[in-house]
Amino acid sequence: MNLLSSLRYLAALDEHKHFGRAAMACHITQPALSNALKALEVEFAVAIVKRGRSFGGFTAEGERVLAA
Repeated sequence: MNLLSSLRYLAALDEHKHFGRAAMACHITQPALSNALKALEVEFAVAIVKRGRSFGGFTAEGERVLAA
């Protein structure tokens, strides 16, 4: 996992509030963005993104990562 890329993807998701648009902004596919964020969550052993049928926002931990 490339931590810097994953954090960039997280910032793009924060900006666009949509997995597909964030992926397009990062010039990657939506599954690649989602997988990178999932790997980040596994690495830190904490949920960062609220998932459902669509982007559900960030968890409290995700908000802290974005604020840092």
